[in-house]
Amino acid sequence: MINKCHHNAAVRSCTAQHLERLAEVMGMARLLSGKKDLTDRFLIAVSKLAVDPAQEVRHHSRNILRNVATNGDFAKMWDKFAPRKERESLREVISKVKERT
Repeated sequence: MINKCHHNAAVRSCTAQHLERLAEVMGMARLLSGKKDLTDRFLIAVSKLAVDPAQEVRHHSRNILRNVATNGDFAKMWDKFAPRKERESLREVISKVKERT
């Protein structure tokens, strides 16, 4: 779904925009349905993009997180699928996103 090693910020930004649009079209409930492939890959991709060095990339992924965080299943899915080594930095991001809503 996402090439986490891509060096071009424009490619990562475009990916973040597409994921944001995907989230709008499919809806958060469907994305967090617990189907391993979809939920797993989506949350991992958004998690990595949320801490990207490029501001535009972070903007789109944080919009996704803002919408996802309102879903009741988010916490459960987050603990299940988010990469362990990135959870702490992402908790800070999610708490900031929640504060702004």
